[in-house]
Amino acid sequence: MTVWRANGFSAKSPHQQPATRFSARRILASLSFVSVFLFSSFCSLLAVADTSDVSAISSSEPEYESTAESKRIIEVGVLAIRGHLYAEQRWQPTLDWLESQIPDTRFVLRPLDLPQMAAAVESQHIDLVLTNPGQAVRLGRQYALSWLATLSSTAPVSQNHGIGSTLVVRNDSPYQRWEDIAGHPVAAVAENAFGGYLTLRYQITLSGGNPDEFFADVHFLGFPIDANLYQLRDHTVEAAVVPACLLENMVKDGLLEPDAFRVINNRAPDGFPCQVSTALYPNWSFAKTERTSASLAKQISRALLAMPADSHAAIAAGASGWTSPVSLLAIDKLYQELDIHPLQQPWWQEALRWLKAHQEWGWGLIMLIVFLNAYHFWLEYRFSRSQKSLEAAQLRLKEKSDLLEHAQRVAIVGELGSSLAHEINQPLAAIRNYSEGGMLRLQKHKPHEEIIPVMEKIQEQVDRADAIIRRLRTLIQKRSVDKTSCDMESLIHDTVALLAFRLNKQGVTVSRTCQGAPRALLIDAVGIQQVLVNLLNNAMDACEEATSETMMTSDTVTYTNINTNIEPYIDAVIDKKNDTKKGTNNGAVLSVITEGVQSGDALYYRAQIEVCTNYMPTALRIQIIDNGTGLRAGSQENISRAFNSSKPDGLGLGLAICRDIIEAHGGELTLANREHQAPSTFQAERATQTNQAPQTDQVPQGCIATITLPYDGIAMAATHSTSQTRSVS
Repeated sequence: MTVWRANGFSAKSPHQQPATRFSARRILASLSFVSVFLFSSFCSLLAVADTSDVSAISSSEPEYESTAESKRIIEVGVLAIRGHLYAEQRWQPTLDWLESQIPDTRFVLRPLDLPQMAAAVESQHIDLVLTNPGQAVRLGRQYALSWLATLSSTAPVSQNHGIGSTLVVRNDSPYQRWEDIAGHPVAAVAENAFGGYLTLRYQITLSGGNPDEFFADVHFLGFPIDANLYQLRDHTVEAAVVPACLLENMVKDGLLEPDAFRVINNRAPDGFPCQVSTALYPNWSFAKTERTSASLAKQISRALLAMPADSHAAIAAGASGWTSPVSLLAIDKLYQELDIHPLQQPWWQEALRWLKAHQEWGWGLIMLIVFLNAYHFWLEYRFSRSQKSLEAAQLRLKEKSDLLEHAQRVAIVGELGSSLAHEINQPLAAIRNYSEGGMLRLQKHKPHEEIIPVMEKIQEQVDRADAIIRRLRTLIQKRSVDKTSCDMESLIHDTVALLAFRLNKQGVTVSRTCQGAPRALLIDAVGIQQVLVNLLNNAMDACEEATSETMMTSDTVTYTNINTNIEPYIDAVIDKKNDTKKGTNNGAVLSVITEGVQSGDALYYRAQIEVCTNYMPTALRIQIIDNGTGLRAGSQENISRAFNSSKPDGLGLGLAICRDIIEAHGGELTLANREHQAPSTFQAERATQTNQAPQTDQVPQGCIATITLPYDGIAMAATHSTSQTRSVS
């Protein structure tokens, strides 16, 4: 300080008022001392108040050195599981015992939690560590710690083991086993707390349970651990996981009611003073860091081992003293089983280490991977080429199939040529007659009112001829397969009308029945009509063949009449004298007047075809039933195979194309014989006259062709009619 002024006087004036100058110097010295003392005291207070901060540990060292230069200061980090005050009450007597046994040394207690303890050891801010075995293994496997002693419990057995977990519930709760608590709110200390979480998790794993399900709703409350039992008492959680003896200590201190809680799965050994739900593990341990010399560590070990069981330090710690360090192998196994051991590395690091040690296998594995990738790419290339070739072949096959289908439709039109000529001649002849009549009326100067009906008749016949031509063009045209909404009843009616000439010519009666509510289906109308035409033609061919086989001559004959509903057969006897057929069906008499039946005339059975539609809940079933010859024996397996035909001039393509069309709609086409019929009375009489057995295989059985079209992907619309019957003769 170069200049100091007080009361208007300067320190540079030694000749002016010396008494005043001396007083100023004394005041300056006093103020400087007071400032230094206050600053030192303030720093000391800050260091003591903020004991949780590791940096405060190092900042307080000068204060101890200045106040007690003759003593060594040893910083002892203590895990404060129940708070700083409890840690000081339990462990300060132990540090006092060490000070009494080791001269010129002062031990300073630093209460820390789990993260602070790890940080203090890593930064070398403490000399000694006093912690539970769980953190001891974590720290000892990562940092250079030397274990000095292990705390001994007061139990007569397992004195070196006193750490475990206790699962506590309220006394009035319904839980009796740990399985009953799974999924309910559970309080625990921390995810890395040894006695407050990990030991119980390991015990559940050993019992065959799933710890993740048990701790599905876990609440980690941290330090102090007393809060876990308080949360349980206040019904915030259903159970609490706490270190062993915490419940007994809090009851002893008057913090909890003695009968308010109970322990689940108590497995404490005989003589152990507390209830515990898991196995017991080694007790708390003392260890030194690299800051402590070997000679001081030796003195500390001797002092701890010499602590008597009745000393104040042992009683405050709740132990009988200290013993030599015990093995922590059980804790290592626990961490390994839970996959959280500090030395445990990820699998990829283990694999990398193995590859470094076995490089030849590594190179072989790399070559194998390269080869497999190359082979994979080669297969992809071959597959791509094969797929393109297959798609091209499928496209060509589809084109040829379309051509074949079109050719088959043209062949059908050729077969229907005479029928179409007859159908078209009828409206043309009617048009000619009506036009001639109209011309006569015009020549006679009849009023135009008489001409209009004639013109209307001509228009009707034109529409009739147009409908015939339109149906023919629809069937023969070459088109792409487009599915449109179609009324199946109308489609069947048009198809039967297309074949009406041949039906009338062969004397085949077609009857129609419908069950269920008709619906409009999204189908390929031309393709389905082609299927119906093929099946109806086959049915007419079978009826024609049956007619030739059943042609007979007799004075009195008996024949079988099969009705459209496939009911029991009616045996009718033809009386040639009165030309009346009389038959019985379960006692009922049937009389049918016949025309032109004379003795010796040939009698044909009545050919019938029934088209039945059944609108089921999930599919439409169409059945075409005839009473013709039926399927030949042994032909049912190959009936829909291409180029397989039972007709002399058939190509064997009709049913194969029909099957493909139905399968394209996701449906099914099946052919089967009707149930075998009993021999007719006529056959029985003929067999009696000729002494031969009746030939039942000669009786026309008939065939049932069934088309099933599922509704999946088909648009449906309900119609007004629920059933209808139409007959075309």
